Amino acid sequence: MWPRNPSNGSITLHHDLLRSQYACPKPTQALLTICARGTLPSVPTVVGHYLIQSVPALHGIVVLDIAHGDKPVEVSRVRLNDTFEPHWTGWDAKTQRIVVTGSEPRLYLLKFDAQVGRVTIDEAFHDADGVPGFNLADREWPHGWKGSGLPHGVVASR
Repeated sequence: MWPRNPSNGSITLHHDLLRSQYACPKPTQALLTICARGTLPSVPTVVGHYLIQSVPALHGIVVLDIAHGDKPVEVSRVRLNDTFEPHWTGWDAKTQRIVVTGSEPRLYLLKFDAQVGRVTIDEAFHDADGVPGFNLADREWPHGWKGSGLPHGVVASR
């Protein structure tokens, strides 16, 4: 994630200080919060003044209110399951949903209330196994291949 300015423009946020480089004459940086990592890097999404952060070590998603960038506040979190390590998040403004990919052949859809920052699993999004998310393991695909799909990046189109 590239550095981002919250709407008040008071601070620049970067989710991974190890990768950040600033072209400022005298940059300063401060560690504001730490989300436990796992084996995968995380790809967060910003919706309004909320940072929606995948946290592999927690097997879930954490939502931080970054309206005051120097004092982020956790407002919500959701655990996806006991083994899934989320990686990529993608926001669809039209449906108010977040798509999540990760370490397993499963795709999750989350509901996000942008008014209060609440994130929940969309229980209605599931396949024949009835488990939340869409199982991409051991499928017969339309082009004739049979096997498991492991989704990586997700984006919503208009």
